[in-house]
Amino acid sequence: MTFITADDVRRASGAPESLITDTLIDEAIVIVEHEMKRWMNTAFVPTLRIEHRDGNSLPRMFSMKNPLLSVRALTINDSTSITPSKIDWEKQSGKIMMTHDSESSTFTNGNNNTFIKYLYGLLEDSTTLTTTGADAAVGTDVALTVASITGFDKDDWVEIYGMDGTKEVAQINDTPAGTTIQVDQLVKAHESDSQLVKLQIPYYIKRYMEIEAAIYVAVFAIGGTYTFNTSYSLGELQVNKGEPYPQWREVIQRMINERKMRRATIRIRPSILVD
Repeated sequence: MTFITADDVRRASGAPESLITDTLIDEAIVIVEHEMKRWMNTAFVPTLRIEHRDGNSLPRMFSMKNPLLSVRALTINDSTSITPSKIDWEKQSGKIMMTHDSESSTFTNGNNNTFIKYLYGLLEDSTTLTTTGADAAVGTDVALTVASITGFDKDDWVEIYGMDGTKEVAQINDTPAGTTIQVDQLVKAHESDSQLVKLQIPYYIKRYMEIEAAIYVAVFAIGGTYTFNTSYSLGELQVNKGEPYPQWREVIQRMINERKMRRATIRIRPSILVD
């Protein structure tokens, strides 16, 4: 999945189609997006992950990836299933916590005896939102009655939360129709009048990707001028054209300056390996 397009990179760099093809820009985008994911230590679309962990005898454990969007399944002591609705989690830190209703009060001590299936990813709320008109129960292929389906499409990711304190992310797995939006799975019950918000990649992440891709394009532009003549003669007339790429050197410098500024404000997602 790509988050920026060749047109986005052209707007950021000013590169015309006569200089570099969409195919080459798309190849740069693939590199940039994979590198951004590695550097940030997270994903920019909700991503399913299964971890095999050692139990720690504590009522809490941290997922290795975050933000933690939903815990879909949890097994401790090799075979004891913990009902997801009976546990709590913290989105930003990835902390998973047993509650007084959980089938176990702790993550039982043991080697490779804890299995966690969860969604993680760094996203932000979009301006597309609605409210539910009825309580929503735990289950798969859950049909949500909503006030409006405008702006929602199949395969969109949404976050549902309300005044009952429950919050989780799910994917729309059928085309919204009438007053119904169907999601793939809910592991917690949600009260009527909960918010349903469409999620999107943060703008500052997209902008950073555009900057890295624009630097790639500018370097390509400079490298492509090695065959350019910087001077020529016509009889007694001599013409000096100077460097063929000063504008691209300026583009690179401006992009590097903005990249430095944005790097200073972007927080890399930590992996907490020891509880």
